[in-house]
Amino acid sequence: MNSTQAAATKAEQLIFAVLIRVSTESQAKKGESIFTQRKQLENAISQLNGRLHKRYEGHEHATPEQERTILKELMEDGVNGKLFNAVMVTDTSRWSRDNKKSKEYIELLKKAGIRFFVNTREYNLYDPMESFIIGMGVEVAEFFAKEQSYKSLINRIELAKKGHPTCGKLPYGRYFDKKTGEWKVDAEKK
Repeated sequence: MNSTQAAATKAEQLIFAVLIRVSTESQAKKGESIFTQRKQLENAISQLNGRLHKRYEGHEHATPEQERTILKELMEDGVNGKLFNAVMVTDTSRWSRDNKKSKEYIELLKKAGIRFFVNTREYNLYDPMESFIIGMGVEVAEFFAKEQSYKSLINRIELAKKGHPTCGKLPYGRYFDKKTGEWKVDAEKK
């Protein structure tokens, strides 16, 4: 991108696609995070005198190997020439916790001429230092997500060794008595 193109890009009104994400369905239904992210992003867009095109929001894991249907939809809309020229998130962990995928999507944003913001801060996707900063934020978020998954796994293994339920639905007609630490038959269902 030359300086003339950069100046022309800066002069046009910013039309934002915002990515609002939580990791679990429970957070989406009962938590405040989606509302809080929405409010932060709308305030940031207002400060930048921009316009909101669309909110891409909901629950999806951002860790490696997880399907990201919301982010994928945003990217497909952007690459296919929908009506936005900028993407905004509240922090890099909302963008991604998968550095490989993040780099792929950043390249697609560059090719489509779509700018990238974390709140009101724009990251120049052509500047190696700015790309490094995004990548490090994503890398740190990926590490923390993997670490939490690992801790959860070893805790569930220990619970299973004790005979406690560890995930999902309990077997039909049975329940686990937390006070006694024993499995029992549900007399009504029996």
